[in-house]
Amino acid sequence: FKNYKNMENQEENSKKGKIKFEDKEYALDTLPKEGKDLVNGLKAAEAQLRMHEDTLKLISISKAKMIGDLKKILENIEPLS
Repeated sequence: FKNYKNMENQEENSKKGKIKFEDKEYALDTLPKEGKDLVNGLKAAEAQLRMHEDTLKLISISKAKMIGDLKKILENIEPLS
């Protein structure tokens, strides 16, 4: 889980019972419970990050649309300055 950008590969590896951490592979079944819990926590955190990144993208698109709509409305209104 060194680089979270590789989480898809990590998720695939963990399905195979292994993880890659700092360029080394480990068998999941050799980890103590605390290690397995941390791996699961990292997976959950990554899923939450992806969800929130998608939400931010949607908000950004909506904001750009609203700015464009306001710009069209203001084209026909005389500015004060």
